[in-house]
Amino acid sequence: MLSSSRPTSAASQHGTWPQQRQTTWIFSSQELRNSPSSRDGIDFNAESLQRAKGVMFIVQVGSQLRLAAPVIYIAAMMLHRFYTRFSMKRHHHYDIGATCIFLATKVEEHTRKLKDIVSVCCRVAQKKENLYIDEQSKEYWRWRDLILFNEELLLEALCFDFSYENPYTILATFARRFIPNERNRSPLIKSSWSFLNDSAKITLCLRYPPKALASAALYYASKITKLDVVPDPTIRDTGEGAIRNWWDDVPVSLDHIRHICSVLSDAFETSKKFPWEQKYTKQ
Repeated sequence: MLSSSRPTSAASQHGTWPQQRQTTWIFSSQELRNSPSSRDGIDFNAESLQRAKGVMFIVQVGSQLRLAAPVIYIAAMMLHRFYTRFSMKRHHHYDIGATCIFLATKVEEHTRKLKDIVSVCCRVAQKKENLYIDEQSKEYWRWRDLILFNEELLLEALCFDFSYENPYTILATFARRFIPNERNRSPLIKSSWSFLNDSAKITLCLRYPPKALASAALYYASKITKLDVVPDPTIRDTGEGAIRNWWDDVPVSLDHIRHICSVLSDAFETSKKFPWEQKYTKQ
């Protein structure tokens, strides 16, 4: 059961993560299904769709604010973590999404003025790109007050825990280690980023640690692009003649990597209502 006071730690349904057991933000599928929203009567599929809509709101606002993809990802992760402790029945995904954007820009030191965040949130929420937002209007002040009020609630939900690894940073490290061919590096990174972008729309960040997600993104990219990813040449092969693969040099098993890819693939197949085609702005 997801705690109403502190997040609980649990093994992944597909195995344990011994190198990540110190974290309190890894949950089993069963725990995620027994969320505060589900206990409030919201169906799991409906909750998943609302999470995706909340992330897409973050993506659209973040893109208009010209935020880098890692910042948008952190905001999405905050939204997913928030709903492990609070119910969607009481907190709308747009309201929390806006607050996550505000907090993520501060945490990641990509600050934007609050008035700019409020103005973009108003336009995205009303689906009017050219809407003029009067800073003295009731709508402007409603969003402004909402973000500032929810910030304290979001900090409480996160337990003021900002000690996380960003999978995009890990992916950049993997690229330097495992893609010596610079011609291959750009398409592989681009495809890997697409995987991480799409993974943010579902709860993969609550089920697997960042190194596992980065590994799965690189594995996915290598299969899609059919470009070579090679073992780290600085590590000796101690496998008594066995052929070493690049995934032998990361703290994630190939079974786990493939499982993560299959989870995202299943989400594509079963959640056709999710606007998957939306991509992040990359800076």
